[in-house]
Amino acid sequence: MSHSLNNPPAHDEIELSIFGPGRGESVAVHVGLGDWMIVDSCVDQLDSTIPALEYLRRIGVDLATQVRYVVGTHAHDDHIAGLATVLETCTEATFLCSSALTHEEFFALAVVDRKVEALLRRSSYGEYRRILDIVRSRGLARPGWRPLRRALERLELPLPIPSDGLHRKVLALTPSDEAVTRSLSALAGSVPRPGENVRLPKADPNELAVALWIEVGRRAILLGADLPIGPMGCGWQGVLEWFKPEVSAEAIKVPHHGAPNAHHEGVWSDLLGAGPVAVLAPYRAGRTPRPAPPDRSRICGLTPHAYTTASSDRVPPPRSVRRTAATISQVARSVREPWGKSGHVRARANANGGTDWTVDYSWPARLLCGPLHRGGEGWKFHD
Repeated sequence: MSHSLNNPPAHDEIELSIFGPGRGESVAVHVGLGDWMIVDSCVDQLDSTIPALEYLRRIGVDLATQVRYVVGTHAHDDHIAGLATVLETCTEATFLCSSALTHEEFFALAVVDRKVEALLRRSSYGEYRRILDIVRSRGLARPGWRPLRRALERLELPLPIPSDGLHRKVLALTPSDEAVTRSLSALAGSVPRPGENVRLPKADPNELAVALWIEVGRRAILLGADLPIGPMGCGWQGVLEWFKPEVSAEAIKVPHHGAPNAHHEGVWSDLLGAGPVAVLAPYRAGRTPRPAPPDRSRICGLTPHAYTTASSDRVPPPRSVRRTAATISQVARSVREPWGKSGHVRARANANGGTDWTVDYSWPARLLCGPLHRGGEGWKFHD
């Protein structure tokens, strides 16, 4: 196991890196030959940096030319924060998002009046407005280039053909045709009848999320986004109806922070090999922080090689915040620093097989299962 997070992968290595402070997640994938993908975005709450960009800069990646795709899996704040900045920085990247549109994405495509805008999730809507402005400017600057792709099940994303014959494949597993139809129905329900006020029916962006299957050489990884089990024809149920890979994935970005509504036994039995590397970012902002103890037990019962970018327990406020809270107790009942620093878990393996995966991580990341000990960069575990 490497003790450094400052060294770049070899050209024939596949890498899965995940970042997350407790609310938000981002994934960086090395697809071989120095090419990268950044999937979703989060912001470190201590220093306001974007961890995926900081990491790639640190290991010498040319963000302008080596990041081939920037992916927005779905329009939830914990996956989209800073995504426009990521795309703006990665000037040669194509932006990939779902073919099944949320209200935020749909209305970002058009000029909307203030009545509609007031009903949208403002942060997601504003992020997509920026992204679409970047996409439009790139299309105008380089006629013939497609700076925007919309994912649909079975869509394979092109990558430069390697001279050494290294096999590389990036396949969208979702959204399904049924998910797209459901999203269109929800958008149609937004159109008011004469004399009615604007209304936005509820739609779950998780149902529309982009899950990805990535193969490099003889190895595969599965990025589960926040994709739920269903409904029928959607989610993991829809994926398992048609997708029968020739190889099993050896690593997975666990969907939806380990929540039970995204856990499908068929994913683990049909798409993953035995004891895969499983990585996730926790979500502490909900009523039930994820992964909850039953989630951790379930995941650890499926693989001993499970890692999280931070604790799912709510972080107590540091002493400085408690002192501040005491001085303004008449104004505010609760002052706390809820999310904090973004942890980093990195899994690498030779794309052609023959070696085990190497997993490294930096504080506050940790092993989800098994004993921990304090290492030079934070919590370490030797597989």
